[in-house]
Amino acid sequence: MSSKVTSITEVRAAARRRTERAKSNGRTVTFLLVAVAVLIVIGLAATISASSTVGITRRGGDQYYFLKRQLLGVGIGTIGLVIMSRVPYRIYRRVAMPAFLATVVLLVVVLMVGAEEGGGRRWLLVGPFSIQPSEIAKLTVILAFATILERKQKLLGDLGHFLGPLALILVPIGFLVMKQPDLGTAIILGVASLAVIYVSSAPMRFVVGSAGVGGAVAVGLALSDQYRLDRITGFMDPWADAADTGYQLIQSYYALGTGGLTGVGLGASRARWSYLPNAHTDFIFSIIGEESGFIGGILVIGLFAIVAASGWIIASRAPDQFGRMIATGITAWISVQAIVNIGGVLGVMPITGITLPFVSYGSSAVIVTMAALGVLVNIAHEGSTAKR
Repeated sequence: MSSKVTSITEVRAAARRRTERAKSNGRTVTFLLVAVAVLIVIGLAATISASSTVGITRRGGDQYYFLKRQLLGVGIGTIGLVIMSRVPYRIYRRVAMPAFLATVVLLVVVLMVGAEEGGGRRWLLVGPFSIQPSEIAKLTVILAFATILERKQKLLGDLGHFLGPLALILVPIGFLVMKQPDLGTAIILGVASLAVIYVSSAPMRFVVGSAGVGGAVAVGLALSDQYRLDRITGFMDPWADAADTGYQLIQSYYALGTGGLTGVGLGASRARWSYLPNAHTDFIFSIIGEESGFIGGILVIGLFAIVAASGWIIASRAPDQFGRMIATGITAWISVQAIVNIGGVLGVMPITGITLPFVSYGSSAVIVTMAALGVLVNIAHEGSTAKR
């Protein structure tokens, strides 16, 4: 009789724990989605202002050209988020490698026939639409890494088995992305991959070694090209060449300084009138800071902090190592990309040319990032229902 009572008590306790876990994960997902929704709205509002002059001067006088394309991207991204949130994440074990190989093909094709803009060849034009394969690579690399490292989890103590996935995944993708050239995206791919490795079964000495080698490679690539070297010197002393290498950062300072505490008002930016290059993409945070001031900038940073914290919580509660690796990789990708972008705009880090997730203009970026968000939501859901 006693054993039956104990069994019933344990069952009830387990049921209560599952209910509490489901409620907690539900709150985490709610915080995550609300934060992202607000970031998207802020991004759309900033895009209206930051891109209007470019639309007028370069897109046949259509001041809403970029806004309409971004709205389309958000719409497709929302559909992708919903679909990916309902697809069990474990299915990516079967599709991760084919998706990765398809991404490699797209990266090769874009180098052959892609549209060239700003000295880079990064976009494939498909009718009225453009596709940026390097954005797709951010998700497929994480999925491929998680799949291979899970399969090799009992062999990762051997250096040869550890280096195999690095050579198979990062070498071809890194080479093709650098051929575009796009060091910023290559760095984000490396950081996301390192995050996946960190929560895998690989020994910590291999993780630290990978971080050291990756950092050295990034520094070497940054110093090996005059354009990237100019960005570093422009970061270290923008006033030394205010008309060239330091121009963009100085204009960002002017915009942020003009915004003050509360900003000059929505739609009242002066920097957007061809003073600040790439105002609607890389430097949209400057426009937000100018129009909504320090308060608006802190709001955006706070929202990204919520996204990062929610992602880490979801990763920590993932029902298995595969889900934990995927969630960690996605969270690291979005968080670090936001840090690098905002850091470049504020002048505390070198400018890399990468965009601000969910906020900057870029249809491919917002679609892929929202789809990745759907994967995070599914992992959270699976973590709520999994038996412990």
